[in-house]
Amino acid sequence: MDYGIAGKVALVVGGSKGMGRAAAEMLAAEGCRVAVVARSRKHIDRAVAAIAERGGEAIGVSADATSKDDIDRAVADITETFGPPEIVITQADFHVRGFFEEIDDDEAFVESFRTYTMSQVHILRAVLPGMKRAGWGRFVHIGSATAKEPQNNPPHTVANGTRPSTVGLLKSLADEYAQFGITINTVAPGWIATRTTEWYLEHHEGLTDSEQRRAWMIDEAGVPAGRLGSPAEIASTIVYLCSNLAGYLTGHYIAVDGGHHRSAF
Repeated sequence: MDYGIAGKVALVVGGSKGMGRAAAEMLAAEGCRVAVVARSRKHIDRAVAAIAERGGEAIGVSADATSKDDIDRAVADITETFGPPEIVITQADFHVRGFFEEIDDDEAFVESFRTYTMSQVHILRAVLPGMKRAGWGRFVHIGSATAKEPQNNPPHTVANGTRPSTVGLLKSLADEYAQFGITINTVAPGWIATRTTEWYLEHHEGLTDSEQRRAWMIDEAGVPAGRLGSPAEIASTIVYLCSNLAGYLTGHYIAVDGGHHRSAF
């Protein structure tokens, strides 16, 4: 299927590992010119090399998405090389686990908001003018199921309290920019087979074989599929949302979680 995005410039924040890298590789396979943005040059270079080995076109830019100056510089560098980003994939990561009484630093909530929501503000301000001039754009945020259904196993009180602000921001901007041919959506992964998740299951839950994990996923985590999702299953949803075919789909929060979210709506 031709998604109609060959030649588009795609900026992928966190594109050096996991779900972001899978999305970067799939976008490159669709013919996009991909800019992999992350903090670690080592991992950036590996991702760019992997795309190039498959015949794709990619560059790597080192930047911290929570820094406005870094984002402005990254977008300027990408624009100089490829042109203004027309497809933007974002994500953020801030981990302070624990129940409320276990969290003794209230600044954790403020830092979480800066990481999850203000990073999106910085990126949106940098890329939306170019999309608006072009009359076309795709913005997809890799969020979290905790934004809609707060998680307590493991306890994520800080994230539960701050991630919804990101979804609210993006929904507001989706309404504002839809008239310019720009779509803005959130993909919410469930339990995905990333390095972090694998480490948690082994070291915190003591799960070392597939049958143990299957039982735990169904009985404890509440995932009807009984397995971890793959980064590719997240990436394929993202790439569809970036396509011309998805032009009438905006302002949505889409859970890709093996049935973990229990509400019918």
